[in-house]
Amino acid sequence: MREGLRLFSREATEVAAAQEIRDFYQGAQAPAPEGVPPATADELAAADQTEW
Repeated sequence: MREGLRLFSREATEVAAAQEIRDFYQGAQAPAPEGVPPATADELAAADQTEW
């Protein structure tokens, strides 16, 4: 039970952080760090298929 609550709290924190980033960039894609190439469509699709 304790581990489940810890994971739930961690996920809620990550979701809140992601929402803050979306709010900051007002729906536009956040820029990648300098020197990091943009993700390809295949990489994005693979990320979408990832299960936690």
